[in-house]
Amino acid sequence: MYRAFACLTEEHTGWVVALAACVCWISCAVALKLEQRVQVCADGHGPVWLLASGFSIGAGIWSTHFIGMLGYDPGVVLGYEPRTTLLSLIVAIAAATVAFLFARATPSRWAGAGAGLVLGIGIACMHFLGIAGVRLPGHFTWDPAMAATAIAVGCGLAAAGMAIHVGGAGARARLAAATVLTLAIAVLHFLAMAAARVVPDPALAVPQLGLARGVLAGGIAGVMAVILAFAALTLMLDHLRRINVALARQGRMLREKTLLLDATLDSMDQGLIMVDAGGVVRVCNERALALLDLPRAMMQARPSYRAVLRHEASRRERRRPDRSIRTWIERGEAGQTQVHERARPNGLVLEIRTVPLADGGFVRTFTDITKRKAAEAEVARLARHDVLTGLPNRALFHETLARSLVDIVQRGGACAVLYLDLDGFKSVNDSLGHQAGDELLRRVSAGLRGIAGDGAVARLGGDEFAVLSAGGAAEAEVLAERLIALFHSPFSVGGHRVGVGLSVGIALAPEHGTDAEPLYRRADLALYRAKAEGRGTYRIFTPAMDEEAEERRVLERDLRQALDDNTLSLHYQPQVEGHTGALVGFEALLRWTHPVRGSVSPNVFVPLAEETGLIVALGDWVLREACREAAQWAQPLKVAVNLSPRQFQKPGLPETVLAILAETGLSPDRLELEVTESIIINDMARAVGILRRLKSYGIRISMDDFGTGYASLATLQAFPFDKLKIDRSFVAQLGTGPQAAVIVRAVLSLGRSLGMGVVAEGVETHAQMKFLTEEACGEMQGFLFGRPRPITDYAAAVGGPAGPAEESARAEPGLAAVG
Repeated sequence: MYRAFACLTEEHTGWVVALAACVCWISCAVALKLEQRVQVCADGHGPVWLLASGFSIGAGIWSTHFIGMLGYDPGVVLGYEPRTTLLSLIVAIAAATVAFLFARATPSRWAGAGAGLVLGIGIACMHFLGIAGVRLPGHFTWDPAMAATAIAVGCGLAAAGMAIHVGGAGARARLAAATVLTLAIAVLHFLAMAAARVVPDPALAVPQLGLARGVLAGGIAGVMAVILAFAALTLMLDHLRRINVALARQGRMLREKTLLLDATLDSMDQGLIMVDAGGVVRVCNERALALLDLPRAMMQARPSYRAVLRHEASRRERRRPDRSIRTWIERGEAGQTQVHERARPNGLVLEIRTVPLADGGFVRTFTDITKRKAAEAEVARLARHDVLTGLPNRALFHETLARSLVDIVQRGGACAVLYLDLDGFKSVNDSLGHQAGDELLRRVSAGLRGIAGDGAVARLGGDEFAVLSAGGAAEAEVLAERLIALFHSPFSVGGHRVGVGLSVGIALAPEHGTDAEPLYRRADLALYRAKAEGRGTYRIFTPAMDEEAEERRVLERDLRQALDDNTLSLHYQPQVEGHTGALVGFEALLRWTHPVRGSVSPNVFVPLAEETGLIVALGDWVLREACREAAQWAQPLKVAVNLSPRQFQKPGLPETVLAILAETGLSPDRLELEVTESIIINDMARAVGILRRLKSYGIRISMDDFGTGYASLATLQAFPFDKLKIDRSFVAQLGTGPQAAVIVRAVLSLGRSLGMGVVAEGVETHAQMKFLTEEACGEMQGFLFGRPRPITDYAAAVGGPAGPAEESARAEPGLAAVG
């Protein structure tokens, strides 16, 4: 070991040793880099790069050895035999090449270690061949142990370095492998030099020295120049490879983006054309080709946009000139967008949106709005037409009438508004259902249109129609008669023969006004008169109708005021037990005494309240007042209150009745609610549900006017009433005809069979009472037992103080039964 250290420090020049180490490391690094190109080379140049890497590391080993020899001073003059020196270079290159081949044959760490052994042996052979080519006046002697150590250590380090190189990846592994291989070469060289001693021999003549040191140094420099060239080439190729990889990646990304952009453009629902500043079409997607019917070949040739417009014009399509677009772009209004619509000959409607670009071009998009425009047109039509019948609706009829009236004012002439309403339509809806009612309305609409003509008939709502007739009263009367005659024959609806009538009210222009609203109102008044005078006819407006309407309005106002001022009153009519004549209760009846008109008949103000909807408030007032007064009676008599159909439609009716009972303190079993069967017929499910809730409270439910409807038996089957009231029209005919007696007996028998009580109303004679008593009628009501009077007149019967009229009331025939 001391010998090796002495050889390195005393027999070698220091800077030469450092230079040799640097040359060796550079050679190894370049060689390993070149060898790595063999792995990634796919162009058939792998063997060239393998030879280059073998040359680089072999030449580096050779250069390291002889740089070291140049710094070696054995004390004698040295020279180098050319052939042996060159052979040592060849051996080093060949050993390195074989080692790289062996390493890549089966890439693994063990294969790398084996390749390192081959390389180590090659290093040893090159070293000893190089020593053999030395010429000096003497000879070398060797320390076998030191020489063997040099070979063993060199081969071991070479095996480790190649194993690192083969098993690792990246620059770090390559630099580590180059460092270990440098140690292998340097250690083998210097240990081998330490094993050798120069023994001068004066007896030997000075030999031919061969290659001088300067020549050898030049050769080493040349070899290093080649190695450095390889290094520069490698770096350049790496840089180019990275550039190529980056360019390839960018090219791939550009292709992907181009394909994605093309796919996006072609999948757009809008057609798109992009035109550059020179007027050349740069982009045209598939949708634009389809919408504009453009030839694909023409658009692929990137034509001018003017050529596209000429192609469109050749197909006889009206188009807006693009001169405005060009002017718009030249003015620099790049932040604005121009939108217009265009109908094509094939029926398509396109929305064309043009956006100028900053460089002078523009982008134009084409959107198919055919369905949207059709939908908008349909919405506009539906807004002005009836959905069910297709006739003009109230709004469109009003516009048409307004135009006609303006024309009459400006140019003269005349027209008439006919207000139509079907007679009996509600019963069709109730009996056959709304679907049949809708079908009837469609058939009626077709018939009206056929007589009056398209555009003259409008549906105002429900079963109300209007007709605009040209001409005066004579023409309107003729048209009204033709329209009414249409309804003389039944309509066929859903397999049923349905008979309805028509009532017509007529208002004339300019006689009755030249404004639409007054004409509407006056035609409506005439219709009201036609219905009041028998239906199935027509009436022309007269000023007297306005007076009657005004009177109804005043009467309605006064009725509302009476309700607000609590100036209405209740009268009570007794109800007696049929067999004994004992008083069982009263029916509460509404009365109104007008401060000017005096007593107003219920036949006048009750229908008016029904028409105006005031009946709901009146009904609640009657129910509350009747319950309040009945709760004060000493006798637990019942009180019967009528519920109107409009009141029955009020939401929360059971809750309202229950609240009134709680407020007044009347027991529910003393309240009897009288309803007509029309309440159930209109909406049976809802009505039966409400009646069942009322009955669950303990309230009695009575069917009023039984026998006058067409579905009474079905109504009785739907709901178990507590009582049936025989209509006064049947009771009044008792004793005058046998049919009335048969009907009354049938109702009484039906009531007994169903377990329902029966009340006969309108009993006015003893003969009627006798007949009903013999037939076991449960209860009776009528003038025979007492007229409707204030409850104070029946104070003795209910347990209260007598009123001023009680004595006169007792004089009536029926009061004996009551008392």
